[in-house]
Amino acid sequence: MTNFQRQARAAALLCAVAAMGACDKLLEVDLPSAVTADALNDPSTAALQVNSVVGLVECGYSALVVWASGLEDNFQRVAGSGPGFTQYGDTPSGGDCDTGVWDDSFVENLLVARGEGYRAYNQFLASTVPNRERLLSTLAMYNAVTLGVFGEYFCEFAISSVDPNSGAVAFGQPMTPADVLNVAEAWADTVLLRETAPAALTTVSGTITQNMQMTTHGIRARIRYANGDLAGAAADAALVTDGHMAWVLREEGEDRRNMVSSTQGFGGGTPAGGFLQGAVALEGPGRTYWISALGSHPVTGVPWPSPVPFTGYIDLAIETATGRAVSDAGHALTLADAGTVRDTRVEHVIGSTGGGQDYIIQKYKSLEDDIPLVNWREMRLIQAEHAGNTQAGIDLVNQIRTAAALPGIGTGADPSYRTALLADADLYDDMLIEERRRSLWLEGRFWSTKILKNEKLWFPRAVGEWVNPIATNALGGGVRVSMPNSEYSINTNLSLADRATGCPAGQAPVIS
Repeated sequence: MTNFQRQARAAALLCAVAAMGACDKLLEVDLPSAVTADALNDPSTAALQVNSVVGLVECGYSALVVWASGLEDNFQRVAGSGPGFTQYGDTPSGGDCDTGVWDDSFVENLLVARGEGYRAYNQFLASTVPNRERLLSTLAMYNAVTLGVFGEYFCEFAISSVDPNSGAVAFGQPMTPADVLNVAEAWADTVLLRETAPAALTTVSGTITQNMQMTTHGIRARIRYANGDLAGAAADAALVTDGHMAWVLREEGEDRRNMVSSTQGFGGGTPAGGFLQGAVALEGPGRTYWISALGSHPVTGVPWPSPVPFTGYIDLAIETATGRAVSDAGHALTLADAGTVRDTRVEHVIGSTGGGQDYIIQKYKSLEDDIPLVNWREMRLIQAEHAGNTQAGIDLVNQIRTAAALPGIGTGADPSYRTALLADADLYDDMLIEERRRSLWLEGRFWSTKILKNEKLWFPRAVGEWVNPIATNALGGGVRVSMPNSEYSINTNLSLADRATGCPAGQAPVIS
């Protein structure tokens, strides 16, 4: 089912959303068991319609975080205690999120949110619904979020629409990632035109952000960064203060709400999502996580080394005297390296699981731990990249380190690492990559970094198999992904031959 078909089902969707445990706390009006199409034009349902869009995004985005973690080398492919989460797939699984404890579907909900966000915005724009300006701002912000996801992670997209009166479909034209990000940025611009002063965005489920204006600058910074506008991204990021966060709220009653966490034990152990992966390496003696082949980069042709740089999350550490977290070869420092302290940003323990004792994740440990939508740390890292290998750039990174009570770069007894960074832009870039891995761990943000820097960061491109005593699974295509087949086959402006053709060079998935 395509996005325009889903949009035509607006009444049924609202009824479905009203039944979702995560969203029913958002609803401040009682509705009958069936919401008619006429109700969409009823001003009393305006808040419900907006909250429905928010709920759909929250459900889809939380599942996206699970799916993205596979492409960030967080999760083991096969854990022995249940199905393996998608890792390096070429197309996200279809269907709604929240269909089961292993579900990682996110596309359907984000497509519906995009369609309903557009429809409701246009409807409210031509009406006098209560609290109209805030409802319009909220819809515009979430339109920017959903389109930002499709622009960052997908090869192409199409924005179709349905006439609310006639039901006629206007099929969207194929759009490249840059095209989609440009539209996403325009929606963020719309929010900032309306939100001219700081104000919180709060639902009965909790506070999404204390400052919607600042959050939108953060969203626009991410969009601009993904679209190659580093200067514009840094300008927005500078307007986001230290400590500012916006959230995807997690509530009781949804399987998705704690999927990433290792504390969702049931039926004898931790689900597969709770297993943390070590450095990816070729099959060999004494290695816990390995594959049968690594292959080569599809553009450069250079073989990937073993272990793969910038992989592995177990026992990460920072050198106390220098502040170094990654070797010159791109391998993360761990507690096995002398003179280091644990990096507490990547929390894990060895615990009992359905497959025995293993490393399990200790982030999102309870339902009170919401998923970051905008994180001030990402803003500092965008600014640091724009600043280049300068002391100002290093100082921005050290703001993140100081907030986490971790050793800073060049603040200890040995200034040699800082000196090396100031002299070598490539080494400085490696440092920022590692900071992104750790600072934004399990937030779905490092996948975006890997796409933008895929000449350095590994995607298996359908090469090799995970080696596991219990099972083996072939690696998927990875990098950017494509929409489900139905999005190409029903839209008259697209065909299956268009899948992955909108990707920049070297970023297309290996279509299975």
